[in-house]
Amino acid sequence: MDPMKVLAPQVLTGAMIVLGLTVIVTLFRTFIGPRMSDRVIGVNMIGTQSICLIACLVLRLREDWLVDIAIVYAMFSFLAVAVLTKMDIGAYRQWREDQRRSRERSRESRRVMRQARSQQGNRSKRGDKT
Repeated sequence: MDPMKVLAPQVLTGAMIVLGLTVIVTLFRTFIGPRMSDRVIGVNMIGTQSICLIACLVLRLREDWLVDIAIVYAMFSFLAVAVLTKMDIGAYRQWREDQRRSRERSRESRRVMRQARSQQGNRSKRGDKT
């Protein structure tokens, strides 16, 4: 009796249990964030772990058609990460634009206040009463 044939199913089952637990932990971490980049990395990790789970199933069940499912799942996972990254970049650019506009408004209001104080100081020097 070959020890690899006896131990392989048990090792694969243990690996699938560990991968399943890490998927749950990663899912929890993905939800709590705190940044969008953490969430994108979490989604990518979950996709990779799921592909590893499917690969373990291929070896455990000896079902070759599951390899095709793993490949399709890898493509969907890649697309999901690409879309989330594009959304994150768009949100970041919008935030930067909002910050720039806020700074411009702040500068403009300070300039207007300085002009008003300057005009008020000129009036008091001349002795005008308003």
